[in-house]
Amino acid sequence: MSKFAKALLVSAAATGAAALLLNQLDLKAARPAPDPGLPGPNPDDIAQEDVEMMLNELASQL
Repeated sequence: MSKFAKALLVSAAATGAAALLLNQLDLKAARPAPDPGLPGPNPDDIAQEDVEMMLNELASQL
């Protein structure tokens, strides 16, 4: 088999494999909403008990 035919065959196989993998992925799927149980970047949203626990943990590390 000529080098050109081998290259064409390998290229076709790689293209087919890539098409199958991309077909499995749903790139247009909606991303899940963030978990509301986790505190956000706003410090006012963190419960007072959690603040005390974090401060105690920080103090124990110092």
